[in-house]
Amino acid sequence: MKKILLIIILFMLISGTACSNTSIPEQDNIDYQQMYEAVMKDQAPLIKDITFKTIDGKVIEEEANWFTLEKQVRIIVTLEGDCQQIELFVTPTGTETYKLQKLIDEVTPNQNVAEYIWEVPDYTMGHFNIIAYNRDVGRRSDYYNVYYEPDTTQQP
Repeated sequence: MKKILLIIILFMLISGTACSNTSIPEQDNIDYQQMYEAVMKDQAPLIKDITFKTIDGKVIEEEANWFTLEKQVRIIVTLEGDCQQIELFVTPTGTETYKLQKLIDEVTPNQNVAEYIWEVPDYTMGHFNIIAYNRDVGRRSDYYNVYYEPDTTQQP
């Protein structure tokens, strides 16, 4: 009987101490917006849009999944977030051509917009893409199929 009584008393003591602390600890005022902005400063920038235009400003539209370029094309990249540098690449079409990828140039954006005039090499047929960097963290864009063949019907 003493053992049962001892177990009941022990059980009541444990239950009483576990339930006696009913207060929820107060949390400091957390500024989640500030925390979010701090985390976003370390992220790669978002690539919102890549547009190909003629030198005179006409937008080059995609036809059958390809952009038919002119000899000179204006590339406009719209970004969101902190971006210090953009690298522009073209990779030839075909199998196992990734190693033939070429860096076209590097561009420094101004107020989340980067603009570059590309002197497209003759007979270019490949996949265009960019990498946008925030310090040492980069984000790769989608690939854009591009094509340029000089008009050989015109004589000088």
